[in-house]
This record gives sequence, structure tokens and C-alpha cells, in this order.
Amino acid sequence: MKETRPLGIVSLVQLQPRGLIVDVPEPSSIRSFYDAGRRVEVDRLEITPRGIQANLPTGEQVLDIHHLDHPDKAYEDDDLVCVGFTAHYEAMRAEFGDHMVDGTAGENIVIDYPDEVWPDDLGTVLAIENQDTGEVAHLKLMSFAEPCVEFSRFCAKRQYDEIPAHQLGEILRFLGNGRRGFLLVPDGALDVVTVRPGDRVFLPGAD
Repeated sequence: MKETRPLGIVSLVQLQPRGLIVDVPEPSSIRSFYDAGRRVEVDRLEITPRGIQANLPTGEQVLDIHHLDHPDKAYEDDDLVCVGFTAHYEAMRAEFGDHMVDGTAGENIVIDYPDEVWPDDLGTVLAIENQDTGEVAHLKLMSFAEPCVEFSRFCAKRQYDEIPAHQLGEILRFLGNGRRGFLLVPDGALDVVTVRPGDRVFLPGAD
């Protein structure tokens, strides 16, 4: 029998129908900025072998911009799912301020967990159990989400200002190593699995 390690409960699910980086028309010294308002929180989302999708209250099905079939996908194929943790947001609020609300970094799934989580804590596979059906989505950890300059300026409340290189470097280091989130892909022959707040998250154990 496999032992498992609890890793919290899903507290928020969302997706990005459009990218969160918005171009600024010239002339401007800042060419782009981070728009957290483009993320869409939903009551549930679906993890499919090709990425994240969700049905809106209008009945419209929306693909996350990292989904392999999204017409504007401009990312690698190793970032189909992004997860974050509430403890990381507590750290970001302490560092930058109350505008760093849960989900601001644009992850698909935010997990309520009391401790910050780092790559060495996760191993290779994370699992999410649907509370209604017992179905389990196994997700393979690929890397942590690299923070970008635009998100760093958002954190620092300097959306339209250049940040000195040394200060920007400090922000990027603070957000790195998983604090900004983790990138995963479906592991194995995953069917479509629905994820919603309240679902259990755990690390599968070894035999």
C-alpha cells in the first residue's frame, strides 16, 4: 500500500483566457505591464491531457492560454498547469503589501497549506482528488514558474516605472524557487478530471 503525504486543500481555481502581460502603445519607456484583472476565477475547472479548461456561467467553454489548443499559446509545452500555495501569498503580502491577494500570480490552482513549499518538498508528482467522484489527477512537476519583470513591477507597485537592477534582482530572487508557483503537466494517461475548492491535494507515496 502506498503512503501519501497531505499537501492541503484547494482553495481557489482560475484560468487565463488571455495572457496577463499587456503591451503598452508607444511612446512609453515601459513596453508592457502585468494585468492581474485578466485572470478569471471559476467554481471549477477541468484538467485535460492538453491543459486547463473551464465552463463559464454563460455556458461558454474557455481554454487557459497555456492549453495546447489555445490559438494564442506562446509558451512551452511544460507549463499546462500552474499551482501555488496560500503560505507563499502570506509571504508576498508581508513583503509587498495587501494587493498581493491569493491568485494574483495567475496560477490555475491555489492550495491552502500553512507552510511554504519548495521544489525539494514536492518530489516529482502531485495529486489532486476530486471530492465528489474520488478521481485523482496526477500531475508531473516540471519546474517552478520563473517570475517576470512585469510581475515584479506589479509586486513593487511600480507598474509604469523602471526598477533599478539591484532592486529588481532582489524581487526576482524573492519570487523564485517556487514562491511564484510551480509548473506541471498531466502525468500518464489522464482522463478529464474536475478540480474545485475543497478537493484534497497530496503527494503520492512509494510502494
